Amino acid sequence: MKPVQFSVTSKLVGDAAVIYPKGYLNNLSGEGLVNECGIYIGRGITKIVVNFSETDLINSIGISLLLQIMEDLRNIRGTICCTNMSKFLRDTFEMLGLIQHMIVFSVESDAIKYLKAGTT
Repeated sequence: MKPVQFSVTSKLVGDAAVIYPKGYLNNLSGEGLVNECGIYIGRGITKIVVNFSETDLINSIGISLLLQIMEDLRNIRGTICCTNMSKFLRDTFEMLGLIQHMIVFSVESDAIKYLKAGTT
């Protein structure tokens, strides 16, 4: 099976950025994710939803880059929500203690509702 070429797309929903990484999240692709989030953070967006529906694998460098995004958001009192994670990703994030630094939802729409409610 040929690996999926990594890409990242995004959209603005209200005052939250929704990021869609696709493919294996490693050093090169992680930089793309950091850059995409950085664009929104640079615009003053403090709410980011990362929809992992098309990302099944992440390596240690990808995790460290995700930590960078989390740190950038923490520095501006921002919020990161993660949605649509595979069992593997969720188990990995739990094992590494990342879950306690993000808000996890099964689906993107629940994260958007949470952020719109202003409960962050």
